Amino acid sequence: MNSVASAPSPAPRAGTPLTPDLSAPDRSHLSWLIQLRWAAIAGQLGTILIVRYALGIHLPLRPLFAVLLFELVSNLGLVRWYGRLRAAGAPTAVAQRIQALVMVLDTLCLALLLGLTGGLSNPFTEFFFVHLVLGAVLLPTGMTIVGILLAFACVLGLHLWSMPLPELEASESLQRYGKLVSLVMTASITVAFVNLVSRALADSSDRLADERERQARAERLEALGTLAAGAAHELATPLSTIAVVAKELERSIESQGGLPRVVDDLKLVRGEVARCRRILDRMHMESGDRAGEAPLELEAQDLVEETLEELPGAERVRFEITEAARSAQLLLPVEAVAMALRNLLSNALDASPPDKIVHLAVSLEGGRLDLAVKDAGEGMDPEAVARALDPFFT
Repeated sequence: MNSVASAPSPAPRAGTPLTPDLSAPDRSHLSWLIQLRWAAIAGQLGTILIVRYALGIHLPLRPLFAVLLFELVSNLGLVRWYGRLRAAGAPTAVAQRIQALVMVLDTLCLALLLGLTGGLSNPFTEFFFVHLVLGAVLLPTGMTIVGILLAFACVLGLHLWSMPLPELEASESLQRYGKLVSLVMTASITVAFVNLVSRALADSSDRLADERERQARAERLEALGTLAAGAAHELATPLSTIAVVAKELERSIESQGGLPRVVDDLKLVRGEVARCRRILDRMHMESGDRAGEAPLELEAQDLVEETLEELPGAERVRFEITEAARSAQLLLPVEAVAMALRNLLSNALDASPPDKIVHLAVSLEGGRLDLAVKDAGEGMDPEAVARALDPFFT
């Protein structure tokens, strides 16, 4: 049986892509926005090249490429700023203002691209609808309303000014196929984005439910720990009284030449009381009331015997200890280490069939004492793995 210590996960490096997470809206929205802007830049570039060189329609390439270059540079700047946000964090209001500013720039860039390529006659004017959907999802209500007004203003501006494309206006087939392509692309982007948001919401809801369940378990365990600590405290006094009275009775009977059997019974009572006190001390430790235990010096053989002394089912444990480890002098908190080893052995006994034994091997390697527990279990099914770290689950 191996014990594994888990280390904290390292902080993500700036620039590393993240899966959108609605539990951190300022960051996840920026992640979505960056990815959507890369797709938009690639789509706009591809559309310009196809229209100019495949369809042979004359386009003002220099101003169009200037707009695309601005979008490219601004998105690179957003990626850099997003990396700093992930590294240091930023107020949500600041992130939302950045998102709103970027979406305003994108709406203006779209209006400028459409104005240079036919204005309202360009079938890709329907992409203003995509911007409205993005604003409704990524921005607060007030900023969304501003985005809607800006889109209407851009449409009005295109009605007042645009550079005509004679080839497009003269061909009904181009307009018809262009509208079809625009409709398909607009619907695809909108559906894909809404589906992404739905899945992120579902994942966030599942994580929230898991966290609530974990907190509820923690509260129940805290109540149990408080109850155990209270019971241990309340039982300590009567056990001390029993131990004192038993000792006095033992002395009195011995001084009067009483029956040896009665004296042995009183010694047994005192031994059981001492055992109860040790159990109560462990209850204090397991409930979180961990008083500092002074390290003691003892041999490895004594540590193993201390562990097995109060282990239920200890007769099913077979331990092997090397000669080097048998006489090794240890300096450690005996009760804490024995309790940890006892827990491992108890788990191994629970996992093994009743007719099987559990092996405990103790060896000394390079100044380090190794204790290996091997059970005869059949492994853990997925349900047991999921609950493996729950307290009191074995």
